[in-house]
Amino acid sequence: MCGIAGSVVRQSMSHGRQIVPWDELALINARGPDSHGIENFQCRGFDVSLAHARLSIIDLSALAHQPMHDTASGWWITYNGEIYNYPEIRGELVSLGWSFRSSGDSEVLLKAWAQWGLDALPRFNGMFAFAAFHPLSGELWLVRDRFGVKPLAWGNLPEGGIVFSSSVSAVAGQVGGEIDTEYCARGARYKVFETAETGTPFINVRSVAAGSWTRIRITEAGTHVTEGAWYDLRKRVAMAAESVLSMTDDELFERCKHLLEDAVRVRLRCDVPVAVSLSGGLDSTTVASLASKEVPQLRGFTYGSPTAQASEGPAVERFGRETGIDVTYVWPSVGRRALGDALERTMGFQEAPFSGLSLLAQNQVYRIARQAGFKVLLGGQGGDELFAGYRKFFVVALREAVRRHEFQNIVGYVCSFGLMMLHEASQARMYWENLNRYRRNADAGFRLLNWQSTLENLWGAHDLTLSARQIDDVRQWSLPTLLRYEDRNSMGYGVESRLPFMDYRLLEMALALPARLKISNGYGKWALRKITAGTVPDSIRLNRKKRGFDVTQSWIQNGISTRLRCLIFDHRRILTGHLQKGADLDHLLSDAALSSDSNLLDEALMLAWLAKPVRANAAEKAVARVS
Repeated sequence: MCGIAGSVVRQSMSHGRQIVPWDELALINARGPDSHGIENFQCRGFDVSLAHARLSIIDLSALAHQPMHDTASGWWITYNGEIYNYPEIRGELVSLGWSFRSSGDSEVLLKAWAQWGLDALPRFNGMFAFAAFHPLSGELWLVRDRFGVKPLAWGNLPEGGIVFSSSVSAVAGQVGGEIDTEYCARGARYKVFETAETGTPFINVRSVAAGSWTRIRITEAGTHVTEGAWYDLRKRVAMAAESVLSMTDDELFERCKHLLEDAVRVRLRCDVPVAVSLSGGLDSTTVASLASKEVPQLRGFTYGSPTAQASEGPAVERFGRETGIDVTYVWPSVGRRALGDALERTMGFQEAPFSGLSLLAQNQVYRIARQAGFKVLLGGQGGDELFAGYRKFFVVALREAVRRHEFQNIVGYVCSFGLMMLHEASQARMYWENLNRYRRNADAGFRLLNWQSTLENLWGAHDLTLSARQIDDVRQWSLPTLLRYEDRNSMGYGVESRLPFMDYRLLEMALALPARLKISNGYGKWALRKITAGTVPDSIRLNRKKRGFDVTQSWIQNGISTRLRCLIFDHRRILTGHLQKGADLDHLLSDAALSSDSNLLDEALMLAWLAKPVRANAAEKAVARVS
């Protein structure tokens, strides 16, 4: 896992300067603190650079350093990610006559690209973003994994130039940081920032779409950019659905179980110690339970305390005892300044606005894991989207059953929804606040921000199936934003987050399952609960109550609100164009107002980010402090 960057600059515009200055590389150094490399080329009147900041995970030797060159084909790569099935692909390449110097996945990716080109991509099981350059042909390809787990941003420079990077801020610093208010307004209104197609808060900074490529062809006349997709999730799920028709329920459960176990197994392939990110929920404990069978004395990291009943600590403590996992509890007692610093550090890591304070807790978990010497953590991101864990899916499934006149399923979904609401009555306020996102006729106005947000239908069209609505979450309404949160928080400390639920084989099969196997007996994620019987303790497996990181309201009073007010008032002149005219900032930014209204808190977080959209070197300084 690493950081990548590069540029294509007309030689008449470079004026002899280094193509990728080291101060720009500082924005990706935290992603790869172990080694750094730059290769420069001259190609048809352009200066071309490839840069790499390495986090050594597989093959720790210098033979795996990048940028990496294949002398036989002439291709160069700078690559961020992991190809988990690299041993199998390597074996296939060896049978075709290829030889290898290193033992890692980078050289496998390079030679697979040289052998098959775009046809190599469907063979890869992993998360990746890479640039492949051929100096003789003048081709530069920017490629991103199926679901956009790894970032890759790019923008246009004068005279046909191009700049790309793992860091959005690095690109914005080169092409301009004009704010995309539509992106920001949608995020503030719906808590959705990224989608599979787009993903930066700056107008001039583009993102290579998930499952897609951008090709830059360099000629003497200039650069020519074309784009295309190499992966189609809807098509793949439709193909999986065809195979599902011929299988019994037991066979489907067994198939999902096998894919999940293998997804965890291949993500344990590395040359450094592996730990797990834990919560008290089903997804992360499933991953941890399966990993603990393969890794002796597995370590886990969780945000909570065994003695704090409001946290996930007690549930994780019981889980740790039953599975033998050694758990580190992150439950700091932080002062006013430390909380404010944590807020700004998280904003710097994210390089984009975010919603809520749970990201600060997630940031702390990765910080402690890195201090403990771990570079790789397995996590449970994606389980809710794959197996229909979100409460909205109950309504979507019921709507589909009514439309199809499936009386038995209607009764089952109504009973399941009732049982869920009964067990989660204590969280009624949270659900009511979140429900506002799904009301198309709800007031979309802001109290602090001088913006209007386009109304979106987060329920999806009335004739949408549950599977189709889940695909929308994978591509638009949920996962892209969550994946950005996780990648930036982990990589800001030089920690690689591996996500078994994002294994494309498992994801496609899970989305293709019949709705009745996902929502049943008062549970979402029924299929996952079935296949983890005997693996995950029933106290977690059969728990209907859903929760995330616990961040107490005292965080707002104990430092967050103070820092938010400082950032906003100190930069009020810069923020004038984004502020509601006549807004009573003293009242709206008070501790009481921010504590009682999560939507107002998100608006304040947005303004604080807008005060300093590019927080240069924040990640690099943070990783230096934990190294």
